[in-house]
Amino acid sequence: MTIRNLPDEVHNHLREQATSNSRSIEAEARAILVNSYVAKHTGGFGQQLRSRFQSMGVIGDELSVTRDKTVGEAADFS
Repeated sequence: MTIRNLPDEVHNHLREQATSNSRSIEAEARAILVNSYVAKHTGGFGQQLRSRFQSMGVIGDELSVTRDKTVGEAADFS
């Protein structure tokens, strides 16, 4: 696969991202494409979380957590 006319700033960003992930530019582009495919076909991370916790009856913003206002013990650095 050859990608022509890629803007310089996009190419530079891809190169920097590849370097930070210890990959070649080709491997980085491959990882981005695979991640995009997986996200589209699995619904992405957010959808996976929603599916996993749906059985708990928690959907969207309906989660309410009561704050525990009990004072904790101070740390002992002795």
